Amino acid sequence: MDLKVLIVEDDVVFCKLLTKYLKNNGIQTKDAQTAETAKALLKGENFDFIVIDNKLPDEDGIEVLEWMSQEKISIKKILMSRFEDEKIIQRATDIGVKRFVKKPLKPTALLDLLQELG
Repeated sequence: MDLKVLIVEDDVVFCKLLTKYLKNNGIQTKDAQTAETAKALLKGENFDFIVIDNKLPDEDGIEVLEWMSQEKISIKKILMSRFEDEKIIQRATDIGVKRFVKKPLKPTALLDLLQELG
């Protein structure tokens, strides 16, 4: 599968775990630990997916996804969170998020999800 995925997660160990697992399974990945870095990567490169945590140090993931809609950056979106907040899930759905996933997320489950939605 020829996919390019941006992982945005401020927990460096978890982020690198997901990134490495996906790379080992043939998926191109980039990662960011802040919204600012994610936005810079999104402006400069093309991705098929963004997998983003909702709680980042500089901005919530949902705000990054809303920014992407305003900027007309049209890629598949997966939002991760430790909390199932119905308001956030509804906002995410309204801006085209394909899936909301509860953390912790197993790398195998993420790979399966990307292949399913790919």
